[in-house]
Amino acid sequence: MYPPTEKLLKKFEQEHEIYLEARDQKSYWEVFAKMPKKIDSLHNAHRSKKYISGREQEGNVLIIQNPEVYGNYTIEQWGPMANFDEFVEKVLVALEEDVIEYESDCKPGDEVQAPTDIRAG
Repeated sequence: MYPPTEKLLKKFEQEHEIYLEARDQKSYWEVFAKMPKKIDSLHNAHRSKKYISGREQEGNVLIIQNPEVYGNYTIEQWGPMANFDEFVEKVLVALEEDVIEYESDCKPGDEVQAPTDIRAG
């Protein structure tokens, strides 16, 4: 990861109060985002997303909406990405849009609901 990308990640974390973890592995790229829910509650509620792609994926990105429950994912086509830094830039654009939508859904006084495990019967 190039130093400008590291600075971009840190800046994004500070501006949006989101924890980001980025990994450039040999066979895949991964960015994990943990977003706090800004509502009054006794619990610290967070929403997480994981973005996974790689050099040989032809722009396909696996997006896991709640990494604790792996059954909830989508696959999107983001176009060609030559390296990890381009992937990170596209993830940050997607997160920026998601943060705006997420914050508009969180209103003061909202109840926090525990995540549902689809495996629970």
